[in-house]
Amino acid sequence: LAIHDRTSEDNNNIHAHIMTTLRPINEKGEWQAKSKKEYVIDENGEKIKLKSGNYKTRKVELTDWNNKGNAEKWRENFARLCNQYLEKNHQEKRVDHRSYKRQGIEEIPTIHMGASASALEKKGIETDKGNINREIKKHNSLVKAIKNKIKEITSWIDSLLGNLQAKYDGYKQTKKDELENKAELFNLYEYISIYNEIQGEKTKNLSYYGQIKKGNADLKRFVKAIYYLKDNHLQTIADLQEKVFELAKQSKKISEDIQSKTQRIKELNRCFICADIIKENKAVYQEYKDKTFLKDKFYNSHKDEIENYKKARKTIEKFTGTSAIKSSDWQKEISSLENQIQDLTEDKAKVQDEFKQIDHIKYAVKIVGDEYGIDLSIEIDKAIKRGDKPSVIAQLKKFQEQEERKGQYKQKAKEKAKENYKNKGEER
Repeated sequence: LAIHDRTSEDNNNIHAHIMTTLRPINEKGEWQAKSKKEYVIDENGEKIKLKSGNYKTRKVELTDWNNKGNAEKWRENFARLCNQYLEKNHQEKRVDHRSYKRQGIEEIPTIHMGASASALEKKGIETDKGNINREIKKHNSLVKAIKNKIKEITSWIDSLLGNLQAKYDGYKQTKKDELENKAELFNLYEYISIYNEIQGEKTKNLSYYGQIKKGNADLKRFVKAIYYLKDNHLQTIADLQEKVFELAKQSKKISEDIQSKTQRIKELNRCFICADIIKENKAVYQEYKDKTFLKDKFYNSHKDEIENYKKARKTIEKFTGTSAIKSSDWQKEISSLENQIQDLTEDKAKVQDEFKQIDHIKYAVKIVGDEYGIDLSIEIDKAIKRGDKPSVIAQLKKFQEQEERKGQYKQKAKEKAKENYKNKGEER
């Protein structure tokens, strides 16, 4: 039993390797045969005779412990038991025996390090496999952050647009002339400018040092937001929503590229393993090929070595198009792929930075709306004046309901907090 916990591998992939014998034990505790040999018969029920004079046989396992289907059942059952105890102990985490791919998770699994690479890494010596795993972990961290940000921003946009229709239902046709002739809808430049003015007013209440520090920080954020809107041609909430979808699509494409290149690295590393197998069994295989006398007998005596050699050659040919061992070419390709993964990870980080910028713009819009109590009916009127599509306006009906629910939730939370505080005081 080998337990891989959080402390030993510095990750959250806590798991255990359980190794057991495939040989059965009887009720007396005595070892039994793990397999038997049986004769292969033809359609007439007769044993098949080989050229060597021996009869053709096959190996039959006496237990089903090595069956992959059973391994799947055992893993699934173990995961179920883990989750029962996690739930029983009020833990939110859950165990899943399936791979990320089978779960539909975008994260990329780390590659197997092996004993030698793990030993070097523990000594502080970087290895190719260790570097790949570090890039994979960095990518997975970005994927999680971006997914959360996409969910948060998309939810905000949906709620903001959705509620305007509710206000429009009670909209009165009599509006001030200055508003009737104005057809601007959610001008993000105005929101950012007003937000900056609000922050400027708040700055006046600070100390001299605080005013300088906050003023500089606010100015940087303001300039950065304005340039972002300008560079990306964003003016309205609809534009912002389209940008979120574009970034989400870009993020997914980067993840797919990284996953593809990581898979290719795994294949090339498999080729190195196969090359070692070929070297180990080459002499036996060559002797088998050269034999003309008692060839079948030699094969039966060295079946594992010969078959391992053949399988290794086939695997290399499958992954590279040729069965030849080209270690230097494989290593060059791995190095190139590692550099490409690093570039893609940097691209992923840039996408995350864009989401952070959009998040700031979203926050600015909310603050301005709360501060000035912007009438959503007026914004609906502006949308009509602009000639926006009915489908856009139709999306605006959920906002008020969601805001009301949010307000009710906050009020209940406050009341509950007061009640808890009061109860603690009475206990004292």
